[in-house]
Amino acid sequence: MGYLNLPHNFTKEDIISYENVFSEPEEESIFQYLARPNWRYGHVSSTQNYKNCPPFWSMSLVDDEFFTVHLLNKIKELTGENLIITTVYANGQTYGLSGQPHLDAHDDKGRTFIYYVNRGWDVRWNGKTTFIFNDGYHYEMPSANKAIYFPGIIKHFAEETSRTFGGLRMSVVWKLQLI
Repeated sequence: MGYLNLPHNFTKEDIISYENVFSEPEEESIFQYLARPNWRYGHVSSTQNYKNCPPFWSMSLVDDEFFTVHLLNKIKELTGENLIITTVYANGQTYGLSGQPHLDAHDDKGRTFIYYVNRGWDVRWNGKTTFIFNDGYHYEMPSANKAIYFPGIIKHFAEETSRTFGGLRMSVVWKLQLI
């Protein structure tokens, strides 16, 4: 498989999926915030293999207390874990812009919370988040107001969208630490 001997003992059961994560006003605020023209092109998911890693769109959210305080408190309440934020940003991908397999953390205390922003998702659009394990793969499909929470040491990447999707696959990523 090419990714054998991964540096963790986590399994797909350690990936927790949440539906209806934020309230309608919070969901609308997130969508409106990401509709602003603050996107930058050139973000990569792995600097180790930069030549084979197509860049994609990103937007830093670390300076907005709505994401770093208000929504972080909601995430803590939802997960039941005491967390501190290391960074938060939005990812944006279109057809042809696939992420590369990567880790978000290098120890067992790192956590990642990915919130899918798009208001609707058709399975034909692809764009899954793929997790890599020694014994196979696990996939999470984006859907409106859904989030996934997992140990950041699990290797993963965002698949590109299909040609039939004409928009921007948006997610907000909180990289966190257990305390």
